[in-house]
Amino acid sequence: MSGPTSGGADADLRAAALRLAAGRARAAETMPYLATALFAMTPLPRPGIATMAVDRRWRLYWDPAFALSLTVTGCAAVWLHEVGHLLREHADRWTALAEPAGQAPRWNRAADAGINADLRAGGVELPVAGAWYPERVPGGAEGMTAEQLYRLLPAHPDEGPDCGSGAAGPERVWEEGEGAGDGSVDAGRAVLLREQVARAVREQAARGTVPAGWRRWADRTLDPQVDWREELRSVVRRTAATVAGLRDSSYSRPSRRSSAVPGVVLPAMRQPRPPAVRVVVDTSGSMDEVMLARCLAEIGAICDRVARSRGSVEVIACDASAAQVQAVRSAAAVTLVGGGGTDLRVGLEAAAQRRPPADLVVVLTDGQTPWPDAPPERSPRARYVAVLVAGAAGAHAVPSWMHAIVLDPAALTAR
Repeated sequence: MSGPTSGGADADLRAAALRLAAGRARAAETMPYLATALFAMTPLPRPGIATMAVDRRWRLYWDPAFALSLTVTGCAAVWLHEVGHLLREHADRWTALAEPAGQAPRWNRAADAGINADLRAGGVELPVAGAWYPERVPGGAEGMTAEQLYRLLPAHPDEGPDCGSGAAGPERVWEEGEGAGDGSVDAGRAVLLREQVARAVREQAARGTVPAGWRRWADRTLDPQVDWREELRSVVRRTAATVAGLRDSSYSRPSRRSSAVPGVVLPAMRQPRPPAVRVVVDTSGSMDEVMLARCLAEIGAICDRVARSRGSVEVIACDASAAQVQAVRSAAAVTLVGGGGTDLRVGLEAAAQRRPPADLVVVLTDGQTPWPDAPPERSPRARYVAVLVAGAAGAHAVPSWMHAIVLDPAALTAR
């Protein structure tokens, strides 16, 4: 009795496999510069998952029924979408955010929007109901990174397809696990594949037939610049480590060693305090929505880093005047007000007025502001960092007592 049913299921699986293979071939024809990555992926059937998804080892999990519901062109679009997650290292970028695990679907939506925008620019439409694009994200725009789009999304966005652990989050129950010798791609080979694809993108771009997002990705892959994001993290880490290593003496609680020295009271050692970090955000009229979104993304990264040292982050929005100080634990809690002229000297002075004295003051700005000639007197030991979110145009004006980090606008738009 099971023979005809089994035969029918086998026939459907074969038909679905042919559709999948034809889709991959069409994808390679549509965007030939991605062909190396497409044919490095290992497809594994997973009936019942109702989607196509990838893991970190470049394995593509596909539902035969889902594949059969697509045309060959539609199947090609899904192949191109999933390989985008792998090439752009969305799983590793999600890990680097160190966000709560429950926010992985939110990251998946942000990453989807960036990939789909470049597919659309290449004439490819994703045949999935409810597909995400930058304009669907509140305040989103073409050219934003997945990190920027993520910060703009609500904590629990509308549903979308699950693209697997290769996009974000832990291994799914239907994934294979690490494994070895199964034809999947390990981390070392993945680096070589990305470089090979990036060179192919450049060659194709010379003929003017590559979406801008893929050209920017290839440039960043082949010509890595100073990682300003890691540089900023290192500043926060060094400040946190310095403060954590400090010890001071106090007579408010005498040391237990005092009893061993008659007539002498020895001070006890106080526990180190966590670092005090202030962030001054330029909210003047010259800061557009994209720049402010970048600022929020950096505030989120700073909050995460400082939280590991049990430190605090205070945010001060500033145009020509300083707004009320906001003590925050995440970028989602920040309200940016302003829109007038620019004088960040006011914001720096407001940061210096706070107690305890700041250990690190980060200024996020486009650089179009007057700067003080010297650090504020009330925070003489603070480390000051200016992050120029609009490129190097204002770098020459940053005073020598501040550490300037120039954010490359072109590099930032590589999704």
